Amino acid sequence: MLALRVRRLVGPAGLSLDEVPESIRKNDRNSVRVAIRAAGVGYIDTLSCRGEFDCVMRLPFVPGLEISGEVTSAPEGCGYSAGDRVVGYVGAGGFAEYAWVSPDMLAPLPRELSFAEGAAIVVNFHAALVALWRRAQLCAGELVLVHGAGGGLGSAMVQIAAALGARVVAVAGSAERRAVARAAGASHVVGPDEWCDAVKAAGGVDIIVDPVGGRTFEQSLECLAPEGRLVSVGCAGNEISRAPAECLMLRGTTVMGMLWPEMLKRDRSLFGRTAKQLDDLVTTGLRPIVTKTYDLADGKEAMDAIENRTSSGKLVLVMP
Repeated sequence: MLALRVRRLVGPAGLSLDEVPESIRKNDRNSVRVAIRAAGVGYIDTLSCRGEFDCVMRLPFVPGLEISGEVTSAPEGCGYSAGDRVVGYVGAGGFAEYAWVSPDMLAPLPRELSFAEGAAIVVNFHAALVALWRRAQLCAGELVLVHGAGGGLGSAMVQIAAALGARVVAVAGSAERRAVARAAGASHVVGPDEWCDAVKAAGGVDIIVDPVGGRTFEQSLECLAPEGRLVSVGCAGNEISRAPAECLMLRGTTVMGMLWPEMLKRDRSLFGRTAKQLDDLVTTGLRPIVTKTYDLADGKEAMDAIENRTSSGKLVLVMP
C-alpha cells in the first residue's frame, strides 16, 4: 500500500511517499481493516514529524491520527461489516491507504458527511465537545472566547460552542482565519492584539478556550468573569503557564486542562459516546469546515502550511 512516512525527524521535509506492507495488525483478530478515503492533518502531526510529541515512534513511521473510509473486513460480533462507512482514531498510521483499527475507536460516518468531512470531525470536534460540554460544562446563553479560532481546533471549538447555544467571541490573527471563525459561527471576531482590552471592557467572559499558553493564558485569566472557567487545551506558544491561587480565589474562577488523546487512554469508551453526541449535532446542521484537501502525495505541503501557520480551518489528505 502507499503511505506517507516520516524517515527523518526534521519536520515535513522528512516525509516520503513509499510503497509499504500493511501493518502487522492484520494478524490481530480484534481489528477492523479500513480502506482509508481521507485523513485529517493537524498540529500534533507536525510535532510528531519532529519527534516533539509525547510518544516518539521508531523511524520510519506513518503519522496521521484520524481517518474516514470503508470497512473491508471485520471480526465477527464487533458491530461492523464490509462496506460500512466509518470514521476512526488510529493514533498513528492514518496517512496511508489502509489501516487496522480497534472497533472501540471507530464510529459510523454520518450519512450527511463526505469522507473529507468525516476525517475532519474526529480529533478536533471530539476534543471540542469534551472540552466544552464535559470539562467546562457549558450552558446555553453563556459567552465563550476561543483563541486560535481560525485554525482546525479553534474553528471546531467555535462551531461546537455555537451549536450548544453559546455566544462566541473568536480571536484570530489573519483576515483569512477571521473569515473562517465567522463562518464557524462566531458572533464577534477580534485580532490577537485587541481582544484583551475589549473583553475586559465588556466585563469578562464565562469560558475561555486556550490552545496557546504563555502570555495568552495569563491574559485570559484576567478576562474571566466571576466564576468563569479557563480550559487549557495546548501550548502552541511552547510555554507552560501557571495559575496564581490568589487570582482563582478572589474571583472564584476555575482553570482546567484537557488533552483528548490522554482522556481516551483512561477511558476508551469516551470515543463512542462522544461520536453519538456529535451525530446528533450533525443531524441538526453541524458541518466541519474543510478549507483545503490535498492528495496523499502532497502531504508535505499540507504539513508545511500548518507548521508555518499559513493555513486556516481544517486540512485533509485524500487517498488516490
